[in-house]
Amino acid sequence: MKGILKFLAAAKLVDLSDEEKMKLHGVEQVDEPIATSLGSEAASVNPPPLPDTSDAGTSPPPINCAAADVAEGKSFENIFKSAQIPDSPFPAERLLRLLDGLRAMDEATRKAAVHAMDAADDNWTIDDSIIDAQRKITALEDYQKALESQLTANQQQVITEVADLKEAEERAVTEIRKQIAEMERLLAREIQKTAEQITNLEGGQKSAMESCEREVKRLQTEIERLREIPAQFSH
Repeated sequence: MKGILKFLAAAKLVDLSDEEKMKLHGVEQVDEPIATSLGSEAASVNPPPLPDTSDAGTSPPPINCAAADVAEGKSFENIFKSAQIPDSPFPAERLLRLLDGLRAMDEATRKAAVHAMDAADDNWTIDDSIIDAQRKITALEDYQKALESQLTANQQQVITEVADLKEAEERAVTEIRKQIAEMERLLAREIQKTAEQITNLEGGQKSAMESCEREVKRLQTEIERLREIPAQFSH
């Protein structure tokens, strides 16, 4: 709105009140009365205020992108640490490495080999690995559910913010179009008024020319009639 008023004031198409000048923050005082080819009435035309787009949603708060990001690549060790899984005498990963080394064996032979190693070492049991694996499975599943829950919450937030943005945009567009229509109405009125004034001026000029021509013809006729006297009796 301020840009429109500044433009119209600079073009001397509107006469700003003291309050409007103050709102424009530094617009200079107009000392001379406004007079344009649009006529005196055009000087008093104040266009309707444009909508306050700050409330209409044209400058919405930005989406919290950090909250929408899903952390990727978090190490399993950090996930297990966050889940406070205790250390195991024989971690599940160690048993998996052992099984990977025995892949050449059939399943029954691998199982028997692991039980033999368990029996030969009193520092650990297969149950230690089983409990550790179960705890870690639970931790990973919980972390997976937390990620899915975060994604769902983010999706809902985005849906809500997109709806708010569209609603704000619709309000702003509707209000701006209304103001544009009002400005166009004022413009059409001024154009029509100017055209009527031009028509009246040109009509008056034409009438004056016709009157002048008739008067000149009348005067010339009388001059010619009077000239007969000098022409006949001056010698």
